[in-house]
Amino acid sequence: MELQIEVTLRDGTKYRTRKYKSELSAKRGIFKWLEQHQHLPDISASYFSPELRQHQSFDHPEQLQMAQPQANVDFYQSSAWRKLRLQVLQTREHRCAICNRTQAEHNIAVEVDHIKPRSKYPELALALDNLQILCLDCNRGKADDEY
Repeated sequence: MELQIEVTLRDGTKYRTRKYKSELSAKRGIFKWLEQHQHLPDISASYFSPELRQHQSFDHPEQLQMAQPQANVDFYQSSAWRKLRLQVLQTREHRCAICNRTQAEHNIAVEVDHIKPRSKYPELALALDNLQILCLDCNRGKADDEY
């Protein structure tokens, strides 16, 4: 069964829940929500941490600075991503994993793509086995919920 983190968001006396696929994505979601609602007088967000095996509660975005979402541009400019991308391009055939066209035979542009999207699986952003080669057309047509 896939891990799900259920977060409870409280605004005064109103409660709502959101589900996340990882603890890091839950923390990022909480950070965003707290930041958007910090002008309100009585807010909090909480969840049970399977990793720590205890309840986590937050009432200000500063408590989650380490989980602050980074802009996509920063990630793709990072040396870690550039090195990993180069490794994939140097060690794998330049063949699209979806349409099977090759750079050499079909004169297409290829890109390194995350199989499980970074938006939903940030912990896999630099995982070599989560990367594939796609042609530009297939990569642009692929939605984040497809993999």
